[in-house]
Amino acid sequence: MSAPFHRLLAYYSNRSDSPDTQTIRLQDSLRGNLALGLDFPAALGLAIGRHMWLSNTGFFSLNIHVPSVSVTKTLLDGIAIDEKKEYTRSEIVAAARPNGVMGQADALGLWALASDVHSGMLKGEDVVGFQQGTLLERMEKRRKDRSQVLPFYRGGPISVVGHSWFVQKLFGVEVYQSGTKDR
Repeated sequence: MSAPFHRLLAYYSNRSDSPDTQTIRLQDSLRGNLALGLDFPAALGLAIGRHMWLSNTGFFSLNIHVPSVSVTKTLLDGIAIDEKKEYTRSEIVAAARPNGVMGQADALGLWALASDVHSGMLKGEDVVGFQQGTLLERMEKRRKDRSQVLPFYRGGPISVVGHSWFVQKLFGVEVYQSGTKDR
């Protein structure tokens, strides 16, 4: 699985108790979204949307067989990004303009998920990581620390303590734990 989009999907396929890098179940997508710091309703909505869009294992199945997914590139592919620069929301959306409206929507989603929660700036190295399909593991490490809680308007939780407890107890996902400093 060397395609960038397939590497992004592989992040989700490794979320289950018995990881299978070839198949993503709906609960794997949900766990992955929760580990990225999204609030439960946002995580569930994105997981269902992903599975409806990419489902390829049967009419009534929501499983995704990763090697069979025809999409191989991210919608930000081909955009020239300086890894050392930081981008505002409008700058990254404008940079994605050549990739059309869907590319701009993908850029906005990336900004909402990966930009610094205090300054709102998106690191160029994060954009390049997304283009290469390697960003999500770094994002998960960032979201373990309470200093990087996503704001509600970007899909984050209303109550950090309640959210952390809920996703830990029900899904086994550790997010926004106060003692962790990995970023």
